[in-house]
Amino acid sequence: MERSNLENLLRFPGYNKIINDASVLSCGCLTSESTFINDKYTNCPNCQQQNVTILSDIKPLRELYSLIYNKRRRSSSRKSFKGIEDSSSLQNINESMDLLTLFHKFAKEEQIEKSKSSVQPINIIEKNQQPPEESISSSFHSSPSINSASVSPQNYRQYAIDSMKKYSNVNLEILLENVSERKEYNFSKCFPFHRKLITFQTQQMKLNLGPLKLGSIGIKKAISSSIHTYIDFQKGLEITKFVLISEKRWELYEYALPLKDTDISQIKPKLVCSGKSSGEYGESNTNSNQLKIPGNNEIIKRNDFGNKSDDKNSTSELKKRLSTWDQMYCQLTKNFLVISGTKGVMRVFNIDTNSKYQIGEPLYTYLTDFPIRCLAISPNEKLIACAITAREKISDKEQPFIALHRIDMFDDFSIKSIEPIMITIPYRDPIKILNFNATSTHLICATVWESRYVIIKLQNLEKPRLVWTDLPYKRDETLSERRADDELMMTNEGITDLQFGNINTNTILITSCYVYNRPALLFKLDGTQIDSTRSVVDDYSATNSFTSNDKDDDDHSKMKSVELIMKIPEIGSSIHRAAVSPRGDGIVYLDKDGRLYLVSAANFNSRSNTNNKKTIVVLGDVANSERFTEAASVKFSADGSKVFVVDRKGVFSIFDFTKGIPGEDLDVVKCKIISL
Repeated sequence: MERSNLENLLRFPGYNKIINDASVLSCGCLTSESTFINDKYTNCPNCQQQNVTILSDIKPLRELYSLIYNKRRRSSSRKSFKGIEDSSSLQNINESMDLLTLFHKFAKEEQIEKSKSSVQPINIIEKNQQPPEESISSSFHSSPSINSASVSPQNYRQYAIDSMKKYSNVNLEILLENVSERKEYNFSKCFPFHRKLITFQTQQMKLNLGPLKLGSIGIKKAISSSIHTYIDFQKGLEITKFVLISEKRWELYEYALPLKDTDISQIKPKLVCSGKSSGEYGESNTNSNQLKIPGNNEIIKRNDFGNKSDDKNSTSELKKRLSTWDQMYCQLTKNFLVISGTKGVMRVFNIDTNSKYQIGEPLYTYLTDFPIRCLAISPNEKLIACAITAREKISDKEQPFIALHRIDMFDDFSIKSIEPIMITIPYRDPIKILNFNATSTHLICATVWESRYVIIKLQNLEKPRLVWTDLPYKRDETLSERRADDELMMTNEGITDLQFGNINTNTILITSCYVYNRPALLFKLDGTQIDSTRSVVDDYSATNSFTSNDKDDDDHSKMKSVELIMKIPEIGSSIHRAAVSPRGDGIVYLDKDGRLYLVSAANFNSRSNTNNKKTIVVLGDVANSERFTEAASVKFSADGSKVFVVDRKGVFSIFDFTKGIPGEDLDVVKCKIISL
């Protein structure tokens, strides 16, 4: 990475110079400690909030300044990286290094120069991890974990703020032991034009995941899948979990890769847990005779819309529904699996092997008399949202709701309480897609008929606020085209994927599937930072985000406008899925025919596309799907070096940009280029 790019991490809003004494204010903004004290500031130079104070210094950013400026005299004499044989490629390697790799390099040199002071350990916690109330990677039944992290230069400022919170220390040596310079070098040579493809066939026959069954009438099974990936630095593993569900069964797999350069040809995904829609479950076994029956740890909540529910009646009602319901949708996180389906049933299962609960055991079941259309679980695993469509008794009109489930825990990590909070949407249009932002403070949802998207602020759960709504596509079609749309509803699925971009970018990705041209879009919200750290700091100060006054809350929720910063017509208008790289340099799109497109650009957050040239290639092909709900799940690895895909046939694919060099490794092949 060039030094100018590292210097940008030390330039804070409100200052026109490089900061050498970085600190964080009570409002969550970054500042220079000496400037703030000497100039006797009382207002924040960035957000202009009044009566702010310095909470703490940010040691990682101060050490970064020291690494760049106090040691630059020795940079010309440093040797090339260990393990890279071609010394002539040193310049290319430096250009492709991220911040973590740079730390690795400096740490090695400090070990050689023992006579000089060494770099102190830096507290680096999990990617997007926040303090307890807004934690990104902690679950609602465990304390914030130090075992998993994903690192990219774009998110380092967030790490700096998070690291001042005293969770547990991660020694820098443990972190750097698992950083591979060879992989970074290979990535710089391969991305985005070359990749190595590895595929595995899972036990899909037990789930009847095939597209057609012999002797059937051609009707496919309703199938859903989900992927979650993270890095466990202490174990030196990159762990990827994926789940496959059919109408009556589900199976959870785990794929663990060592971070170091080792032979991974013999490593395969393993089945760690499976279960039935009736609630029976078992570890690494699909034999029905050995499945366990759920115990008494499950909490059952029935939504009667204001009427008091009887626990006994809820238990008997649950048994009745579980015997007839079909699974339809699923979401997977590090510690939990959430499945919803027909009969108004949503269930949460434990998949954490270190939990007091058994793996695969159902922990929470939500029952409602209305259909559940979609669901989402927040990155901090403290909130679960599901969209339901009810009918008003008087007018008999449909009214969409969002049931937001907030989970509280005891000190021994057992569930204390779960209370659904109903959020009313001011539109009659049903909700089809839900997604949280990285800090779990906002929820974005898409509607069915109007293809509208809505953003809801959740910082104050007692009073959620709608902060933005818009139509991504202009309605300029003729009357005949509209009639054709009505006749081709299977083809015109409307919005198929809607999600926030990387943390602190204020971007939104929208994909759709239309007969007529509706390209994939990338928007940028102009206004308040969606992933603002203001609420994070409030959780550790006397002012709490849930007790802030309404005026202050409104001022921190303003959205002025939305700007289209990129549209991608080259990949067509029948897109089902999208995934964003944590490095911020790529987006993968999946169309209904199963083609995977990789769109690469230097900066997806730029307001001007004049110098933001994008490259588009075809990564490969997976199973196709008629509906976006059956489409394959796509996810970048935590470090952005791989793309994981699992399709409805149970095929698990890995597109790796770090396993070789083009021309030297025969398995590293070139992608088909669409646009340069």
